[in-house]
Amino acid sequence: ERESRGMLQAGVPEVWDTLTRKFEAQLIHTALEITRGRRIEAAQKLGIGRNTITRKIQELGLDD
Repeated sequence: ERESRGMLQAGVPEVWDTLTRKFEAQLIHTALEITRGRRIEAAQKLGIGRNTITRKIQELGLDD
């Protein structure tokens, strides 16, 4: 909440997109840690498809 408030008050553009990407990245990263990198299992825990998690990993630059 503090981060979003600060961004909104500072007039940072595209707050929604920025914070959504950050949240998705953290959530996927955590799921992959818990599943020791097993994407299909991480996707199941998140309630998304394996193709979706693969796409999100690429979009968010988590495949490094």
